[in-house]
Formats: sequence, C-alpha cells, structure tokens
Amino acid sequence: MSRRLVVVLFLDLVGWTRLAERVDPEPLQLMLEQYYELCSGAVQEHGGVVEKFIGDAVMAVFGATHTREDDALRALRAAGQIRTDVAGLATPGPGGPPEIHCGIAAGEALVTHSSRAGLRVVGDVVNLAARLQSAAGPGEIIVNETVADLARPHYAMQPVPPLTLKGKARPVPALRVAGPAGDADDDGSPMVDRDAERHRIRAAYHRVAADRRARTMLLVGAPGIGKTRLAREAVGELQRSGALSYAAYGSCPSYGPRGDAVALVQVLDQLAQRSPAVGALLRTRPRLAAVLDDVRAAARGRAPSACLGAGVEEVAWAARELITAAATTPLVVVWDHLEWAGPSLLRLLGELSADLVRQPVLMICVARPELRESQAAWLRTLPARDVLEVAALTPDDSAQLAAQLAMAGAEVQAHDLGVVDRVTTHSAGNPLFIRLMLESAAPGRPADVVPPTITALVGAMLDRLPTPAQELLAAAAVVGATFAADELAALGVAATEADLDALVARHLIAPTLPAGRYRFVQQPVHEVAYGRLDKHQRLAWHRQLAEHDISPAFHLDAAVRLLDDLRPDDPDRGHLARSAARALLREGTAALRQRDLPAAIGLLERALARTPQADDRSVAALRLSDALLLTGDTRGALTAASAPGSGPDTGPGPACRVQQQVLRARLGAPDEIAVAALHAELDNAGADRLARCRLAQVDMLRQLDQGRFGAAERAARTALAHARAAGDDYEEDRLLVALCELRQWAPTPISEQLAACAELADRFAADRFLLVPVLAARARGLALIGDDAGVRAALDEAGTAVVELRLTMGRVLIDQVSGLVSSFAGAHAEAALRYRHAATVLEQAGHASTALTLRVQAARERARCDPSSAEISALLARRAEMDARGRLLCLSTAVRLRLDNLAALQAELEALLAGTDDAVLRGDVWAELARGHREWGDPAAARATALAAIDSYATVGATRPMGEVRAWL
Repeated sequence: MSRRLVVVLFLDLVGWTRLAERVDPEPLQLMLEQYYELCSGAVQEHGGVVEKFIGDAVMAVFGATHTREDDALRALRAAGQIRTDVAGLATPGPGGPPEIHCGIAAGEALVTHSSRAGLRVVGDVVNLAARLQSAAGPGEIIVNETVADLARPHYAMQPVPPLTLKGKARPVPALRVAGPAGDADDDGSPMVDRDAERHRIRAAYHRVAADRRARTMLLVGAPGIGKTRLAREAVGELQRSGALSYAAYGSCPSYGPRGDAVALVQVLDQLAQRSPAVGALLRTRPRLAAVLDDVRAAARGRAPSACLGAGVEEVAWAARELITAAATTPLVVVWDHLEWAGPSLLRLLGELSADLVRQPVLMICVARPELRESQAAWLRTLPARDVLEVAALTPDDSAQLAAQLAMAGAEVQAHDLGVVDRVTTHSAGNPLFIRLMLESAAPGRPADVVPPTITALVGAMLDRLPTPAQELLAAAAVVGATFAADELAALGVAATEADLDALVARHLIAPTLPAGRYRFVQQPVHEVAYGRLDKHQRLAWHRQLAEHDISPAFHLDAAVRLLDDLRPDDPDRGHLARSAARALLREGTAALRQRDLPAAIGLLERALARTPQADDRSVAALRLSDALLLTGDTRGALTAASAPGSGPDTGPGPACRVQQQVLRARLGAPDEIAVAALHAELDNAGADRLARCRLAQVDMLRQLDQGRFGAAERAARTALAHARAAGDDYEEDRLLVALCELRQWAPTPISEQLAACAELADRFAADRFLLVPVLAARARGLALIGDDAGVRAALDEAGTAVVELRLTMGRVLIDQVSGLVSSFAGAHAEAALRYRHAATVLEQAGHASTALTLRVQAARERARCDPSSAEISALLARRAEMDARGRLLCLSTAVRLRLDNLAALQAELEALLAGTDDAVLRGDVWAELARGHREWGDPAAARATALAAIDSYATVGATRPMGEVRAWL
C-alpha cells in the first residue's frame, strides 16, 4: 500500500445502452470481447494496468505500480489508440462505427494490492476521471489541469468552461485534447543570460571587498530555476580567481522542527571549520562555543532539556561575533531556500544586514518569489540593484547545461545526444528539470518525453532505486530534512554506511554537520518520498519517533493530523492529542523562556488547539498570553487568557481569569471585586496551584502600586511557593527575577539581598537576559554599602551583556544604578543625565509612570546643582500620574525647595511616607527634609530628621547613605 501520483483513464462506448437495446446479446458479446481486447492491449502496450471493466466502461491506471515521468503521455496515447482502433470495429446492427468518449485525470491516490482483490486505486482522482469521461462528447478526450501540465509540450489543449460535475462542490477546470502538438515556438518570454547575473554578483563582492562594507543581495526565481546553482557558480568563480578565501552556505528545510536553526548552524559550523579566526575565538570564548552547541542541539530537534539554552538574543550575538571574526578577510554567506525560513531567522538576517554594515560581508539570500510576502521589513528596503530576478535559461544555456550533466552523469552517457536534445527542448529552461530528467533516464533508454513536473520526475527516479533504498529514503523523510542512522534505527530501518554512501553517490542525500548526519539534496525528493507513504505508515513512524524523544512535539502533532484524516473517532485520538499538547506546551514554554517569541507563539497556539476541550487548557492559554504580551499585543494576550475551559459551554478556568486581572494590573488597575471573588474561590489547599500563583502576583502588583514593597515581596514569595509546589520552572524563574528586583525596595537587609543575587547569578549564568537585572540589583546593593569595586564589576558585566545582546531595557537598569553611584560621588550633573536617559527609553516603551519617577530623580539631582531649577515644579503638577515612589521623591524635593502650598505638600508627604516600607526611600526622604530644615535655619529639626534618616538606612544596612548623613551632621 502506498500513496502515489497516478494517471487514471476512464472511457466507454457512446450509445451503448441504445445499442444493447436493439442488438441480440450474442453478437453484442462478441463485439464487447473485441473491444475489451483492444482496450487491454493498448493500455498494456503503453505501460498501464486495466483496473476494471464495468459493462462497456474501462478504468485503467498509469503509475500505479511503477511511476514513469511520462505516465500522462502514455495514458493519452493509449486513449488515442483505442479511439482509432474502436472506429475499426464492426457494429452489429444498423449505425455507423462505434465511438468512445474519455476522461483522464492525474492526482494522488492510495494504491493497494491483495491476492483476492488484486490492484485497487482509491482516491478522488478516480471519481474525477469518471466524471470527466461523462462530460466528454463523442470522440472527445477531456483532462484535468494536472494532466495538461504533464503533457502540454506534446499535446495541444483547448480550455473548456469549468465543468459542474456530479459530487463536486465547485466547478472543475478542464481541457479538451485537440491532438498532438507541433513543434513549440518561442513564446516571447524573457530569457536571462547567467553570465550577466554572475557578473553582477562578482561585482557586488569586489565592491564589498574594496569598501569593506557589507551588502545584501536577493536572488529570486521559480522553483528549480537555478538560483542555488547561480549563487554557487558565482562564488566558485571568486574562489578560483583567488579573490575569495572561503564562503559559508545555509539552507532552510521546508519540513521538520527548528528549520531556522538548521540553516544557521550550517553557516556557523562552516565558519568554525574554515576560518582560523573563528576557531580561535571559539577556543577562547567558552560562552560563544556554548551558544553554538545550543544552536546545534536545536537544529537536531531534540526535546528541550531541563536546563535553559541560549535565548534568541544570545544566538544573535553569537552569529554577529562569529561572522565578524570570519570577516578578517572578505566573506560571502549564502542563505538558501529562505522561502521556508521562519520569522526568527528572517529577523536575524535583517539584524545582521544592519549590524555588519562595517564588515566586508556579502550576504546572498536565495528564495522563491513567495518570500516577498513575508513580514520582514528589510526585504522591502533592498535597493533594486541588489535584487536579481532569475529567469529561465536560454535554449543555448539549457543545451550546454544538459550536455555537461550528461557528460558527468553515471546513468546518461554523453554519446546519447538525443537525450540531451529532448531534455533541452522540453525542460522549459528550468535547470532542476534538466538535471532530474537526465537522472531519470535509464541507460540506453532515451526519455522521449519528460513532463515539466517535479513530482513525476522524482517519482520515476525513486522507483528506479532498489527497494531497500526506497524504504530508507521514506523513513528518512519522516524524520525530517536532516536525519541520522540512529533515528532511522528508531523506525526499525537499518542504514549501513554503504547504504547511505550509495544514496550520496546518486546525489539524493549529502553528509552534513555534525558528523553522522545527512540531508536531502533536493527538497522535492524529500517531499515525494514522504508523500508516497500511506498515512497509516506515516502515523506509526511519527509516533515511534516521538516515543524515542526525537522532536516529540513535531512528530506527535503530525500524528494527530494523520489520525484525524484516517480515524477521527479513534478511541486513542484523545490520548494522542493530549501527548501532542504536552509536548507542544513543553517546547513552546522552552521557546518562551528563550524569548524566541514567533516560535513560542506558534507552538503554544498549536498546544492550545490540540488540548481536548474536556481537559484543563489553562497552562497553554497562560503561556500564549505571556508570549503575546511580550510582543506588545495586549489585546491578543487578553484574548488568549479568555480561552474556553473544560467543556464546550464553559468559560475560562480560574487561572485564565486570574491572568486577565494580571494584565489589567499591568495596564492600570485590576478589578477589585473580581480579585476578591477569585480569592474566595481559590482560598483552599486543593485549588489550582497555577491560579493561586498568578493571583499572588496580582496582589504583588497591587502592593507595588501603593509603595508597600514589603507586602509586595511577601506576595511574590507566596507566588513562588505555589510555583515550586507545582514544579513549574517557568513561573519560578519569572518570580525569582521579580523578587530580586523587589528586594531592592523592600525592608530586606542588603546582606540578604546580595546573598540572593549571588545565588541567582549562578542560576542564570547561561541566560544573560535574566542575569542583567540580577547584576543591576547586586550593583545597587553594593553601592548602598560602599563597595565601589564590586559595583564596577557588576555594572561592567551587565553592560557587556546589554551591548552584546542589544537589551534596551537592560540599559535602563544600568543607568538607574549608575545615576545612584554618580549621586553618591557628588557628580549630580552626571547622575541627572543617567536618569533622564533611562526615563526617555521607558517613555518610548510606554512605561509612563516609571519614567516620571526617573524624571523626578533627574530633577532632584539638578536641584542639587541649581536650586532655582523649575523642573520639580513642572513635575509636581503631574504627581497624580506617578507611582508612590515618584510622588514621595517629588514631594520631598518640593518641600525642601519651599514651593507654594508648603503645608499642604508636607501633609501629603507625611501621609504617603506612612504608607511605604521602603527603608532606603524613607531614608532619602528624611535626608532631603533634613537639608531643607538646615537651609530654612532650623538646626534642631534638621538634626531630628537626619537621625530619622540614619535609623531608616540602618534597618537594612545601607551604610553608604547612612555615613553620608552622619558626615553631614
């Protein structure tokens, strides 16, 4: 049993019913036997099989047992011969010679063989051929579009109005066969000379080398038109001339998990092998080597480990570093099959185009035209001079390529010039067609006609392989675009090195990195090898691969789709869908933790779709909501959190309802009534841990808004306890970072803060995105105890990560700590500059309230230098927009400067101060008021408030500001 591209022929005699009504059965049977004989003979002569006779109707199939590239032509010729031969039959009784009408359709079908039923072909293509035959007039042959595509070079076709056929929901396009075609004339289509295009690529490279500035070129053309070969030929010419030392190539597969990583690791591994500078860099920079190892693991599509791998920022940084190191001499990097690239790789290429502008790197991007439909903005900004439209080869170039391939081919000999001529004529200038046509031709058997369809060509080529080789390729196709022998072994398919070498020699597969892995050379080979497997076999193999922990999410998801096609009511469907949902959720969460948001969203959406309605869908919905929120899609995040719960008529579960309040808290304020109701609902030990965890986070955000940092820290600890009890590493990591940041403002001793920072620095050593806020918190704590060397070390490490990973918000954290350090050093102008820069970035990101607090801090520093500054007055009018911290700092400075309504400002300040438990903030406010009292001539009040500041600092061990106040006294 296999799925194959087949050509089905249906024909019957015109007027048979009337004839049978008028003629005696015995002479009629004699005529029918003659008719059967000539039909069987014509079908067999042209390589087909008669599947059945039904009265005067005949069904024949071409390509059912052995695919040939000209199956459609064979069917047409058989039909023509039958039409001619039938006209010579003697009709019993009155009337003229008999006629037939015929329908031919090509398409995918399931082909089965059994000892009892014989050959059977099942599929819509059978019904379609029968309907086309019914629509044909006397003597007519009507075909579907696929047959026309396969045979048009040799048969003239006339379109007929779309046919409304019984059983078809929409009219079916069809064509009438007018007869054999004459020699095809040039249709005037533009033909592009490859020499000119190679010249453009070489010229672009020489300009890159001379200017030492990067450039990106885009090669666009139809499948098989020769884009890849064009790029390789141009690069090869540069290498042979000595102008280029080496190049790197990456190719995106159309099938399988983590295709972006496959292409990226190909490029980076080649650079590591070919560039001494890159090799040296990897030996001396263990972090780079670790990131490259993570990309390699992702490319293999293994299930994510318990440890965090490199995030997208780290991967982008590593790619920049390695390509820059390789560009000590001018470099070419070719990215092939970008039509299959995901958003992550396209985004990375856009960043590289901009980031490497001062490096001598020529990036050549090769793709089908559909790449232009992607959302990658950088593609639309390429200048016209850097976009090459790759058109068909001229006839002369086609003939030259065919001759060169024939000379080198093992199956087609150079002296068989007829093969070269016919391939040149019928290839339509498509280099891939030329190559596959030549490889399909058996020794000594000229390919008299070869249709321009990759599926038919590849099918013919695969059928010429030994059966074990076909089975090996089929199993490899299920694994993915790349595979290894151990993965084939998981499917029970033994693949020796000799077996694999034989396929390499046929240019069907090629070795790839790491050692022991192989890739399909041509995408159509992969697609056809997979497509010919019956769905039951695909289903079984996808499940086996998942059971062996080989890309479980991808293979389980594929298995569910296949089971839906085969047995949607299968009792095992629910279990399989749950397994797929769990695997997709696991991999989606891993991508979310690495901030690969496009991949995370895609995986989590599928996880949510795969989770049966009867199951709890909360975790997938929450993770998807988080991912969408990180992209800035707040509306989408709310929609995800509103996903239906268990049962078709139920609303979102408690965890999702809590998530809605989390989102509202981040956007402004939660619904207090809804929050209270959720507390009542979840106030028992058996309640949903995830819901209770997120509800504690709502409490944390509410307390933060009021400046009650100790209460916020307690809420965060409660949330962390729930996350740990649930074994949820994703929630735990998020909460550990939140706690680290909260402790800076909470009444937690600085010594405890620093101990926690040290523990988290080890935990997040492999993920600098999470490490940066930990380092910033450590730097602030060290600044408050006067450890200037420690502050510099922490800020330097954080600053390096921020620059290398392009972490805009990380720069804000560093600027805040640097502003504090500058203020302690008396460099108030520098401190104000740091705070203003951080505020600007936050405003651009939409964090208005926090930005205002930083504007206040900048104004306070300015007021130290220039008490007449009007900035505090302007900010004071906006204090209602600030968080509690910002209002306190603004009011205390306004009181010191004795602005208008002093008594009212003091009363407001005292009320706010009573409501916050941030010891350092309280100390800062008291110290500010102490300065004011001294300036106003009230030394006793100045001393009292200064002592209050010292006591407040002492509660957490902030020795640096405490010492400064003591010195001031």
